[in-house]
Amino acid sequence: MEILRFTVAALFIGVGLFILVVATLGLFRLNYILNRVHAASKCETLGTMLVLAGLSIILGFNFMSLKIWLLIIFLWLTNPVAIFMVGRAEVQTNPRLHEEVEIVEVSQQKKTKEEGEK
Repeated sequence: MEILRFTVAALFIGVGLFILVVATLGLFRLNYILNRVHAASKCETLGTMLVLAGLSIILGFNFMSLKIWLLIIFLWLTNPVAIFMVGRAEVQTNPRLHEEVEIVEVSQQKKTKEEGEK
């Protein structure tokens, strides 16, 4: 029974970490700010909830797992609303919303800084 509980918990944690990694890659691959906010919010909420559920399964039924489940419910209710408000603020304050976001690598910044000094 202990092996089954550990296997299920490892599966939850593994899937949650995979979703969080995909969300991180999505932040770098997507070009528009609202697409990035959408990818981050959905994947971050689900990934975090799966990792916390896996930790709760490992702990078993006790007071600490109850607190973890309350945290999962709190994240499930508040995280999408908070990300929606961030996206809404971006829409209201950014006049160049339709433009793509440029990602400047650190090596490019150093090159342009060195060229500027010459």
